[in-house]
Amino acid sequence: MRKLNQAERINSFSYIRAIACIAIIVLHTFASASILFGNQIGVLTNAWSRAISNVLMWTVPCFVMTTGALLLEESRKLTYEKLFKKYILRILAALVIFTMVFRGFDMIMDGEQVGIGILLSWIYELFTGTSWSHLWYLYLLIGLYFMMPFYRKIAQFSEKFDIRYLLIIYVVFVSVLPLTNLINLRSGFYIHVSTIYPFYLFCGYAIHKGIIKVNQWLAVAAVFFSSCLIVVLTIIRWTDSIDVMEQLWGYSSIFVVVQAVGIFALFDKIKVKGSGLIHKFLLNIDRCSFGIYLIHMIFIRWILRYMSFNPYKCNEIINFFLLIIGIFIISYFCTWILKKIPILKNIL
Repeated sequence: MRKLNQAERINSFSYIRAIACIAIIVLHTFASASILFGNQIGVLTNAWSRAISNVLMWTVPCFVMTTGALLLEESRKLTYEKLFKKYILRILAALVIFTMVFRGFDMIMDGEQVGIGILLSWIYELFTGTSWSHLWYLYLLIGLYFMMPFYRKIAQFSEKFDIRYLLIIYVVFVSVLPLTNLINLRSGFYIHVSTIYPFYLFCGYAIHKGIIKVNQWLAVAAVFFSSCLIVVLTIIRWTDSIDVMEQLWGYSSIFVVVQAVGIFALFDKIKVKGSGLIHKFLLNIDRCSFGIYLIHMIFIRWILRYMSFNPYKCNEIINFFLLIIGIFIISYFCTWILKKIPILKNIL
């Protein structure tokens, strides 16, 4: 297979961000519907609905792996000034603006009175990360960006074996050992930096640089079998009410790790010709992906919670399809319009 040039690689990242963006809308739509209407539908319907959202948990890890592949690249110049102005301050600005927007939205929809209490609750939610749940990703990005100079040093001065060793340690201690919790046996072994997200950051870099080589067919098999396992295990969890199984589709789950790595590896090998309607469509989505991520929950919340629209009634397949397509289109055009505003252009 011919090696991809840099332009083709960057386009492949646009593809994965665009598709992950659409998948996140699907994930959040099914997850929100399950939470709001789960007690009004049958156990099996609820289980399948949650299985659809759980099988899409690869989305955020693929975003993080793309970030790692781009920002850990040795040839990319990333000064502290650029880091703070282009990355950290942008996410902080988005966080401040959208926690305020979401607090205002809730205030209006819940009929709350404008007052100092609303301002104080907004400040509290902003600081504690208790605003709308999907904003957790922004807090994650800020933390990763703050550590980026040190992560770049690790990538720059490490041998291939060192990177592989780091990834193995992360998988063993953060993803595999916690599986013993399923049998009520908690491991006493741990590493002192025990979240999975640096793993995804370095894994994206390692795959992109060829430090870790993933065979195309192996990647397909990994994605297929891990996805099937997540679906089956989700159905078992909800039909048999086994709460402890929830960890099997968290971001540190070994199944999600295998799934996300396989998907990223497949996209990293895509040969992008740079023409055609699908190519332009995906690039346009990518340009608006951050705004779509921030905005789409307004419409999900408004339609499902405040309009009390139950997509499980009547023809649920058509309902969910139209709901997801509609939310995506509205979110895209809202982002496209907002990006015309100078102050928001560089944030969204």
